[in-house]
Amino acid sequence: MQPNWHPAELHPEQPDSVLLDWLTDEGSLTLRLTAAGNDDFRVEVLSQCSQPARADEAEALGLNAGEPVWVREVLLHTAGAPRVFARSVAPLSSLAHDGIDLQNVGTRSLGLQLFSHPRVSRGKLEISRYPVAWLPVAWRTPDCWARRSLFSDGPLQLLVCEVFLAGWPTR
Repeated sequence: MQPNWHPAELHPEQPDSVLLDWLTDEGSLTLRLTAAGNDDFRVEVLSQCSQPARADEAEALGLNAGEPVWVREVLLHTAGAPRVFARSVAPLSSLAHDGIDLQNVGTRSLGLQLFSHPRVSRGKLEISRYPVAWLPVAWRTPDCWARRSLFSDGPLQLLVCEVFLAGWPTR
């Protein structure tokens, strides 16, 4: 299965209304997860490395499929458990950006840094069901929905994909 990215209002399938509200919220997911949990939000870094761009990522970033990109994969925890799997992808040229040091974000929220940077803008949100095989092994369940958007300020091009794991959101 490949993702089928579309703006939410044009997607041929629709998730339930609670999930759709989370998928289309243009604010900071970090802040919303923090508010929905028990003030226990945290980022668990799964990996951060260079790897070939997937076809859908390359297309969104204007690259060739398979071109090396920087990838950061994390789990976002709140209310006592992982709730979102996030995959951020940037061309290697974006690593030299002077405003956000992508390689040294660590367990800090990348989203908070993007939303607080005055020159960074967010492109349109797109949604899709997410391929099970692309999820971390322990979190592979069918029918997970994701959203993605491109953050940029010229030299910085960062594609952020956020996958809502099974059972979240609850409200």
